[in-house]
Amino acid sequence: MVQHTTYSHIANNTHEKWWRDACLRRNVLHCLGISLCVYYLGYDQNLLNGLQAIPQWKTYFDNPSSSQLGLATASVFFPAVVTAFMGDWISARWGRKWGIRLGATLIIAGSFVNAFAHNWPTFIGARWIIGAGGGITKVCAPALLHEIAHPRLRATLGATYYAFSYVGGVFAAWICFGGLYISSTWSWRFPTLFQLAGPVVVLLVLFDVPESPRFLMRQGKDEQALQVLAKFHANGRTDDELVVHEMHEIKASLAAEEINKQTSYLDFFRTPANRRRLFVICVISFGTNWVGNGVVSYYLSPILKLVGITKPVEVSAINGCLAAWNLIVATTLAQFVERIGRRPLWLTSTIGMLGAYCVITALSASFAKTQNSATGIAVIPFLFIFFGFYDIAWTIQCYSYSTEILPYDLRTKGLAIFVCVQNLALAFNTYVNPIALAAITWKYYTVYIATLSVVLVIIYFYFPEIKGLTLDEISLVFDKGNRGGSSDRQAAADQLAANDDAVKADAQDKAEMPHEYIEHSRA
Repeated sequence: MVQHTTYSHIANNTHEKWWRDACLRRNVLHCLGISLCVYYLGYDQNLLNGLQAIPQWKTYFDNPSSSQLGLATASVFFPAVVTAFMGDWISARWGRKWGIRLGATLIIAGSFVNAFAHNWPTFIGARWIIGAGGGITKVCAPALLHEIAHPRLRATLGATYYAFSYVGGVFAAWICFGGLYISSTWSWRFPTLFQLAGPVVVLLVLFDVPESPRFLMRQGKDEQALQVLAKFHANGRTDDELVVHEMHEIKASLAAEEINKQTSYLDFFRTPANRRRLFVICVISFGTNWVGNGVVSYYLSPILKLVGITKPVEVSAINGCLAAWNLIVATTLAQFVERIGRRPLWLTSTIGMLGAYCVITALSASFAKTQNSATGIAVIPFLFIFFGFYDIAWTIQCYSYSTEILPYDLRTKGLAIFVCVQNLALAFNTYVNPIALAAITWKYYTVYIATLSVVLVIIYFYFPEIKGLTLDEISLVFDKGNRGGSSDRQAAADQLAANDDAVKADAQDKAEMPHEYIEHSRA
């Protein structure tokens, strides 16, 4: 099935199947390598789940209490509240790649300290270092990925980005499972150390990854940006129609943003469209762990204990299978975001999660009263169903959708706000979860049922459809209508074309002016 897009009619010197084209293979490799920036996050989620099932870890740290577990979990999120804004500053000043390098290096350093920690404060401190690096990479990485990806592949690669957190989750879950059969402290030290694998690969891939063409053009390096687009989008053809089209669109978009002077965080409050963007990214960033998944992601062991599943081997096996299930569902659905559309995925995902969570709550309540083992076991498939629905939108679209709706000059600023809000919500959520679960058990689930209901209404009214458009057209369609219908999307494409014509006309006028007149105008 050929997907209709605003650029599908434009000739391009690449094969329609990316795996049969040299430049597209490199482009995909670069984007997948960048996606490993979130490896640490998925790894961390399942690492803490796995460590809670390893007796040596609990003994070494004197059986951490619920509040200590909450602090350990939240400690990886606190630093990102600040370092996210550092990521924006580094990205705007020196480029996206430098931010990713710094963040990945900090995660590697934190993993070493974490693995060889001799006491609880050192274990917590190492997680602060990991969180500081993660806050920087989560701002720079999605921006770079979307800005270097071929337009035909951008939606799929962007959706795959956060799904790669489950790559780390799978490794963590099964390495911790293996740790159950090691009698020394290496039962938990080795799983903790392996958190550095993802960022190491990221640093290696970055040697071949180009800088963002949009960043280069903002720095006045148009020729260098042209060479990047030609090399990775058209096998070196600088006169390729799609490359020329991209250059014109980027130039028109940057020129329009220059006129509007969108260069400050305050710009998010100055227009209705930007206020709407800010509202949407805050809802998504808050929702990523306040729609019920946060409880399961970090506290699977106490949740299973509530329904009678307590054996370490059983808990670790369920953790590993859940991680593999999430990876399969997320990466599979990521291939269809451009065909299905963003809105249908958001709505289907949230409705399905709400239904599954209601069933999990009812089964947990029933088990608490009856202690019937069959009722407790019935919770397990619904955990898989819940995460299946979570993956089809909240995993694959949380970063990609937030990145797509932001114009260039506000992109990393918006992502910094996204990461800041996300980590504030995560820190509070993960600190409170174990305490609330211990205090009121299954009744705590009703909080997330309420949250899911509110978020569903917001998605229906405020999340527009953006499929079939280039990155620069998307930032315009967000200014049109509430739901992004086909007429709105076409109007945005036409507006960007008009902006491009205006830029070219202005350039032509200046070329025809006498040199003395131009110098006088500048003076």
